[in-house]
Amino acid sequence: MRTASPLPDLLLLLLLELARRQEQLLHSRQLVAHGVGHQRIADRVRRRELVRVGSGVYDCEPTSPPERTPAWARDRGWPEPGAVFDHLHRRAARLALLERGDLAVAVGLGALALYEVRGLPRQFVPAVGYTTRAPRGAAAASGVRRPRGLTAITTSGCRVAPLPAALAQGLLELTRRRDGRRSAVAILDDVRSRRLLDDEGLREARSLLHKRKGAVLAREWWDLSDPGSESPAETWGRLSCLDHGVRPDRLQLELCNPSGAVVARVDMAWRLPDGRWLFVEIDGEDVHSTPRALLHDRVRQNFLADRGAVLRFTGADAWHGRVGVEVAARLKEACWRPR
Repeated sequence: MRTASPLPDLLLLLLLELARRQEQLLHSRQLVAHGVGHQRIADRVRRRELVRVGSGVYDCEPTSPPERTPAWARDRGWPEPGAVFDHLHRRAARLALLERGDLAVAVGLGALALYEVRGLPRQFVPAVGYTTRAPRGAAAASGVRRPRGLTAITTSGCRVAPLPAALAQGLLELTRRRDGRRSAVAILDDVRSRRLLDDEGLREARSLLHKRKGAVLAREWWDLSDPGSESPAETWGRLSCLDHGVRPDRLQLELCNPSGAVVARVDMAWRLPDGRWLFVEIDGEDVHSTPRALLHDRVRQNFLADRGAVLRFTGADAWHGRVGVEVAARLKEACWRPR
């Protein structure tokens, strides 16, 4: 008696792995190549096992993007609070590439998303470019760019512009947005703090802004960047402090006990005239919930309270500029002066 061929099961496993790498997106060509014909695709769409989200592109996740919240991500075992937003950024970039075909190259903000750079705006239109002549009809499609001298490299299975070019193009895209400053500086801080580009790469990216529309504004934002801000929320909080004339005395200040061990590392700090400190911490969405983490946090908070006042803010506080308002008021009461 003949045994069943393992090939269909193997193709299914390969298809599931491909979907995982593509943020749960698949093109009809990929489905057909893995044994899922057009009739089966239509059947799965009717059963909501696949959701058509673009020209020939289907989503294997039935939850719509607006409903993909941090709570949704935690249910799927994603521990990082910002993981869902990173996923949505990469999904948008992948969708643009899958719709445009194999010749498309991710540029600008879309490329930065695929490089997993943090700080991008919640919503944006991912731009694509072509290293050769664009296919028929692509020029009319939204988000298509033809950057000068565009080259492509492969990362995460995608064709993307090199990171220096993607960074320069992304900053120029943000100059056309009202909220561009906060996102642009957060992106620069992330690239610098995580050393995604070395000094030569940063110089190359800045040189690519030369004589481009929006370059003057982009260079102003660049000068506001500081690798001491280690998360987008910290960048937003620092910018709001700069806007209120209270530049932090220290970023990522480490405080040690008498034996020299580091007990606390604080996002921003100001030295007050009486020798004490004003500490500011920008909390993420995650909460220290385990008993061990709670004990450590209590010891740390008591240690900081002995040395000054501690102000804690959420990422939403930082985004809406509340950090600078409260810090400026506290420092005025303490007769603080910029160093």
